[in-house]
Amino acid sequence: MWFFKQTSSAARTALVYVTVGALTVIWTGVWYVYLHNNPPETTSVYYWCGGLLLTGLTLIVIGFGLGRIGRLARHAETPAAVASPVVMTPAQNVSAAAVVPATNVSSRPLGIGSRAVAGPG
Repeated sequence: MWFFKQTSSAARTALVYVTVGALTVIWTGVWYVYLHNNPPETTSVYYWCGGLLLTGLTLIVIGFGLGRIGRLARHAETPAAVASPVVMTPAQNVSAAAVVPATNVSSRPLGIGSRAVAGPG
Protein backbone atom coordinates (compact mmCIF):
# COMPACT_ATOMS: atom_id res chain seq x y z
CA MET A 1 0.00 0.00 0.00
CA TRP A 2 1.40 3.43 -0.90
CA PHE A 3 0.81 4.94 2.55
CA PHE A 4 2.94 2.39 4.38
CA LYS A 5 5.89 2.83 2.01
CA GLN A 6 6.27 6.54 2.67
CA THR A 7 5.92 6.68 6.44
CA SER A 8 8.26 5.69 9.24
CA SER A 9 7.75 2.61 11.36
CA ALA A 10 6.74 4.79 14.33
CA ALA A 11 3.96 6.38 12.26
CA ARG A 12 2.71 2.97 11.11
CA THR A 13 2.71 1.64 14.66
CA ALA A 14 0.89 4.73 15.93
CA LEU A 15 -1.68 4.37 13.16
CA VAL A 16 -2.29 0.73 14.04
CA TYR A 17 -2.70 1.53 17.75
CA VAL A 18 -5.13 4.36 17.09
CA THR A 19 -7.13 2.32 14.57
CA VAL A 20 -7.40 -0.77 16.77
CA GLY A 21 -8.24 1.40 19.78
CA ALA A 22 -10.94 3.31 17.92
CA LEU A 23 -12.53 0.12 16.56
CA THR A 24 -12.46 -1.40 20.05
CA VAL A 25 -14.20 1.65 21.51
CA ILE A 26 -16.83 1.66 18.74
CA TRP A 27 -17.68 -2.02 19.03
CA THR A 28 -17.69 -1.82 22.83
CA GLY A 29 -20.23 0.98 22.54
CA VAL A 30 -22.36 -1.19 20.24
CA TRP A 31 -22.11 -4.07 22.71
CA TYR A 32 -23.09 -1.78 25.62
CA VAL A 33 -26.18 -0.59 23.77
CA TYR A 34 -27.10 -4.22 23.11
CA LEU A 35 -26.61 -5.08 26.79
CA HIS A 36 -28.68 -2.08 27.80
CA ASN A 37 -31.56 -3.15 25.53
CA ASN A 38 -31.24 -6.86 26.46
CA PRO A 39 -30.23 -7.02 30.14
CA PRO A 40 -28.06 -10.07 30.94
CA GLU A 41 -28.71 -12.45 33.83
CA THR A 42 -25.53 -11.37 35.65
CA THR A 43 -23.77 -8.04 35.85
CA SER A 44 -20.29 -9.46 35.21
CA VAL A 45 -20.74 -8.81 31.49
CA TYR A 46 -20.69 -5.07 32.19
CA TYR A 47 -17.20 -5.45 33.71
CA TRP A 48 -15.99 -7.04 30.50
CA CYS A 49 -17.63 -4.25 28.52
CA GLY A 50 -16.01 -1.57 30.70
CA GLY A 51 -12.65 -3.31 30.48
CA LEU A 52 -12.78 -3.38 26.70
CA LEU A 53 -13.76 0.29 26.62
CA LEU A 54 -10.78 1.24 28.80
CA THR A 55 -8.50 -0.98 26.69
CA GLY A 56 -9.61 0.79 23.51
CA LEU A 57 -9.10 4.22 25.06
CA THR A 58 -5.65 3.17 26.30
CA LEU A 59 -4.67 2.00 22.82
CA ILE A 60 -5.75 5.34 21.37
CA VAL A 61 -3.68 7.26 23.95
CA ILE A 62 -0.65 5.02 23.29
CA GLY A 63 -1.05 5.55 19.54
CA PHE A 64 -1.12 9.33 19.89
CA GLY A 65 1.88 9.14 22.24
CA LEU A 66 3.82 7.03 19.75
CA GLY A 67 2.98 9.48 16.98
CA ARG A 68 4.37 12.35 19.03
CA ILE A 69 7.48 10.38 19.96
CA GLY A 70 7.96 9.47 16.30
CA ARG A 71 7.80 13.10 15.25
CA LEU A 72 10.30 14.10 17.93
CA ALA A 73 12.63 11.25 16.98
CA ARG A 74 12.47 12.14 13.29
CA HIS A 75 13.29 15.75 14.19
CA ALA A 76 16.24 14.59 16.31
CA GLU A 77 17.57 12.39 13.48
CA THR A 78 17.80 15.22 10.97
CA PRO A 79 21.41 16.27 10.51
CA ALA A 80 22.37 19.60 11.98
CA ALA A 81 23.92 22.30 9.85
CA VAL A 82 27.66 21.82 9.67
CA ALA A 83 29.50 24.79 11.13
CA SER A 84 32.81 25.90 9.71
CA PRO A 85 35.71 25.32 12.10
CA VAL A 86 36.95 28.37 13.96
CA VAL A 87 40.70 28.89 13.95
CA MET A 88 41.98 30.85 16.90
CA THR A 89 45.36 32.41 17.34
CA PRO A 90 47.08 32.25 20.75
CA ALA A 91 46.29 35.92 21.33
CA GLN A 92 42.55 35.20 21.04
CA ASN A 93 42.74 32.52 23.72
CA VAL A 94 43.51 35.08 26.44
CA SER A 95 40.55 35.86 28.59
CA ALA A 96 39.05 39.30 28.13
CA ALA A 97 38.84 39.82 31.87
CA ALA A 98 42.37 40.45 33.04
CA VAL A 99 43.32 40.25 36.69
CA VAL A 100 44.10 43.72 38.03
CA PRO A 101 46.18 43.80 41.20
CA ALA A 102 44.79 45.83 44.06
CA THR A 103 46.60 49.08 44.71
CA ASN A 104 46.94 51.19 47.81
CA VAL A 105 45.95 48.45 50.24
CA SER A 106 47.36 48.47 53.73
CA SER A 107 48.92 45.26 54.96
CA ARG A 108 47.90 45.78 58.57
CA PRO A 109 44.71 44.06 59.76
CA LEU A 110 41.60 46.04 60.46
CA GLY A 111 40.61 46.24 64.09
CA ILE A 112 37.41 47.22 65.80
CA GLY A 113 36.35 50.69 64.82
CA SER A 114 38.83 51.00 61.97
CA ARG A 115 37.72 51.64 58.42
CA ALA A 116 39.10 50.56 55.10
CA VAL A 117 40.09 53.44 52.92
CA ALA A 118 39.57 53.08 49.23
CA GLY A 119 42.42 54.03 46.99
CA PRO A 120 42.21 56.44 44.11
CA GLY A 121 40.23 55.46 41.19
